[in-house]
Amino acid sequence: MENEEVCLVCQDVSSGYHYGIPSCNGCKTFFRRTVMKKQRFVCQFDQNCLVDKSIRCACKFCRFEKCLKVGMNKSALQASRDPIGYTKRTKRVERRPMKELSDTESPSLSVSPSPERQEPQTSGFENYLSLLASREKNANELRLSSYLPKRSLKQALCSKPLLNDPIFMSKHATVSPRHNYTELRFITQDDYHYWHERDWFVLTEYAKTFKVFNSLSYHDKAELVRHAAIVIPVLNQVYNSPDHGLDTVVFPDGTYYDRTHEPTRPAGLNRKKYQVLDLVLKPFREMEINFNEFSSFKAITFLNPGNSDFSAFHLFFWPFLSDADVSLDAKKAINDERVLITKQLYGYMLKKDGLEKAILRFSRLILMGTSMSKMACESKEAVWIADFFENIGFTSFAKELFFGEPNSCATF
Repeated sequence: MENEEVCLVCQDVSSGYHYGIPSCNGCKTFFRRTVMKKQRFVCQFDQNCLVDKSIRCACKFCRFEKCLKVGMNKSALQASRDPIGYTKRTKRVERRPMKELSDTESPSLSVSPSPERQEPQTSGFENYLSLLASREKNANELRLSSYLPKRSLKQALCSKPLLNDPIFMSKHATVSPRHNYTELRFITQDDYHYWHERDWFVLTEYAKTFKVFNSLSYHDKAELVRHAAIVIPVLNQVYNSPDHGLDTVVFPDGTYYDRTHEPTRPAGLNRKKYQVLDLVLKPFREMEINFNEFSSFKAITFLNPGNSDFSAFHLFFWPFLSDADVSLDAKKAINDERVLITKQLYGYMLKKDGLEKAILRFSRLILMGTSMSKMACESKEAVWIADFFENIGFTSFAKELFFGEPNSCATF
């Protein structure tokens, strides 16, 4: 088994050399059909989707481009030896009366599409959620690494996306020795700082994987990330925590927190800890959220431009805070993407769970967003108070993230 060659396209076990390279039967057949039918595909993202054996069918455009990139040769196909005729499957569909076709089948599927026509997708939500899951997998690998550059918020948001760079990921996205442990220890203030900085760094890279995010002005990018600066790290910490019960969140280095009161921390941050356990950890465990559901819910949570809250507290601290919200045009674009993912998530849960269970789980998951937004608002107030009274020493990056840059511009 160790000497088996792998498919250069998806890294599955190769069935031999096909069209010039070692490849599996799936990629061989996909390449042959794409060339012989002269099919054209469209990538819904940045034409840099992950292609491996677990999600090789997610984006056909990127899969075909990878076939070409690794050396599959179109000229190696011979029309006489590689015909694309009727398969047993298409014959069976054609023999069935029209009234027996299911809602997902169409007689047009047995006809070769023209070069201008994209091949129909029978499981759009599965393909879309697979891309979100791939994105989340890369983000977690980066979180577990030791890579943490020192840079300003503007540099972080306007630099090249690292999660889309396979060369960078292969070099740097390896598990840090620090992120292995043999026993648990109660978290300290330094540990909180360490994981907040890591999660905020990964948040900026995660944000840049969204096409809608990259289309925004710098001001809108910064405001959207500020809105997510509390809730996205919480989701990362809770979902990736090993199960030590409903009252304990464990970090990758073995540090943990539970309901133990921490007298050295501001009261507002102690309250946030209890809210995380009650409003996030407990529901996640009870609903048994899987990876696809988590990655989709995290994307929905991130794509929340929020609204300015002019409470008495905000009016008092407003001179010290970021001076504006996400623009109206940006909000519309962000919400359009958010609604799309929400629909895709519901379709996935409906197929997996059935109607009754899907409605219960989906509604409970989405309603968590309201509770988390309230938690985030209260936590930010606690952060602002702690900074105002110098209860906690924030890094320069954290101050930029929560309070805005000293001489920030509305556009970049």
